[in-house]
Amino acid sequence: MDMSKVHVWIGINNVDDETFEKYFELDYDDPDMDIDDPLYKVCQFCLDINDKWYDEDFIGVYKEDCMVDVRVLLEELSVSQETMLEIQDLCIKRGLKNVNAMFYYMDPEIEVADKNKLYNELNYIGKFHTNL
Repeated sequence: MDMSKVHVWIGINNVDDETFEKYFELDYDDPDMDIDDPLYKVCQFCLDINDKWYDEDFIGVYKEDCMVDVRVLLEELSVSQETMLEIQDLCIKRGLKNVNAMFYYMDPEIEVADKNKLYNELNYIGKFHTNL
């Protein structure tokens, strides 16, 4: 998979950890079930990126117990210092200086249709170049 781009979502999530993580939960209940089977349960993250499945090796999910400076979570991204500052500036302009959650997904092919929607209570910040 091409990991040259990373999509970033950041913000304040006030749900419990179990609910937060359920958003990303892939259906492994029946290993013989195909993802095209109508009974296959597509996770909400997949629905939000308009797909039936995502590769768990290319996602990062972080939720803190308290508010932290956005830079703390941005340190988890594999991006250049310039890109990190760009993301940080975008977050601050959106009022996201202190946050408690972030997730990212490395896939240059997905397109986030609604950039103003909250995804698992987090704001979509954008798609950026990675260092990979």
